[in-house]
Amino acid sequence: MIFLFCTLNNEQRELVEQIFHKHHMQFQRIAFKIVKSEAMAEDAVGTAFIKIMDNIEKISNLPDQKMKAFCVVIVKNTSIDMIRQSQKNVRVEYLESLPDQGICNVEDMCIHNADIHELTELIDQLDPADRNFIYLRYTLEMGYREIGALLNISEDAAKKRGQRLIKKLRNQYESG
Repeated sequence: MIFLFCTLNNEQRELVEQIFHKHHMQFQRIAFKIVKSEAMAEDAVGTAFIKIMDNIEKISNLPDQKMKAFCVVIVKNTSIDMIRQSQKNVRVEYLESLPDQGICNVEDMCIHNADIHELTELIDQLDPADRNFIYLRYTLEMGYREIGALLNISEDAAKKRGQRLIKKLRNQYESG
């Protein structure tokens, strides 16, 4: 990031600093609303500022309101990309962390890996909100109360949603 900052001319550096000082906290709040984590929000804003510096020539020619809107779009898109990336990483980590108990030979291991692959494909077909729920429940091992608080729903609603998702995945798995 510092290297990229050094490649900018003085006017561009001043503009990036001005954008940072004027809008950093707002960008942080926007990112947090999307990623639901302070650390991820900070990473998203940092990455967004790299993208802002990459586009500084386009941004510098815009009026203030359009400049801010352009930057907000960058922050939102960066935050969404981070969630997508973390969901992909988590699914792989989750599948790799599954215990391999009872796998005695190559044939059993192939069947086990095929089951994991099929389950991963079924999870990938879920809508993003359902994939996020699976991530929260089974990767982060959050309880229904925590998930409910995070999603602004009751604990019972979170539990029912989890049960419906498991039933849906089980039905799709058994019919496939």
